[in-house]
Parts: sequence; C-alpha cells; structure tokens
Amino acid sequence: MPEVLVVAAALCWLGAGLRLAVTDLRTGRLPTRLIWPTAGIVGLLYAVASLIEAEPGGLIGAAVGAAVCGAIMAAVHFVHPPGMGFGDVRLSVLNGLLCGWWGWEVALWGLAAGFALAVPEALVVLVRHGRGASRPLGPYLLAGTAAAASWAAATGGLVPAL
Repeated sequence: MPEVLVVAAALCWLGAGLRLAVTDLRTGRLPTRLIWPTAGIVGLLYAVASLIEAEPGGLIGAAVGAAVCGAIMAAVHFVHPPGMGFGDVRLSVLNGLLCGWWGWEVALWGLAAGFALAVPEALVVLVRHGRGASRPLGPYLLAGTAAAASWAAATGGLVPAL
C-alpha cells in the first residue's frame, strides 16, 4: 500500500512538472498556484505512506530535502536576483520534497543533475547572445529531479529501507 502512495506522489509531481516545464518554456514563469498545491499533495501522500509503514525516515528525508534544496536556491537567488527567478526556488522545494523521500542526498543529486543538464544550452546561449541572455531553468530542474528519483526508486525501491 505505501508503494501505491509513493507512485501516486510521483505521478502527481510528473503531471504538474510537465505543465510547469511547458509554462516555463513559453512564458519564463513557474506558477506558484501549481507548485504549492502539488507540494501539499506530495507531502500528504508521503505522510500517509510513512504512517502506514510506521517509519518516518522517508518523510523526514523529504522535509530535509525540500529545505536544503530550497535554501541553496534561495541563496543563489538572493545573491544575484536577475540570474534566477524565485519560481525556480519554489520549484526546488517541490523537487527536493519529491527526491528527499529517498534521502536528502538524492534531493541534492536531483538539483545538481538539473544544473548539469542546463550547462550545454547555457553555454550556447552565452556564446550567441552574451551575458545578459537567459533561458528557463525549470525544465532542467524537473529533468534532473526525474532522473534522481527514478534512479533512487530503481536502486532502493519505492519505500526506503533504513
């Protein structure tokens, strides 16, 4: 039963993530009205899965992953606000929540993977358009999170064993 809840959380995130990626590519914005409700649903599903398993490890990891990823991205945003919108910060909280179920380290891997995936396009844009140009980061953050969560689920199972 907890596995079904974890899959439901991932599918909820995936559905929202696809819409967020398309919206970010089209408008350069990540709507808060989609990010926070999705985070609430994912958190609720994880909480119920933790209660069923009588093991809080996954839920604690999700909370820590959300906090750590959000804090890192907030620091980047506040150091150089024009370089990254606050929507990317909010999205990183959601992504950290999703990946953190398997441990806060997985959340960091998801964040790092998102940045790594963005580098090739960022270099092309930098060469073609200079330092003032920008591209949406959200789709890359979502792809990195998908990769990290998929890897963690495939290697560690849907419900983390502590």
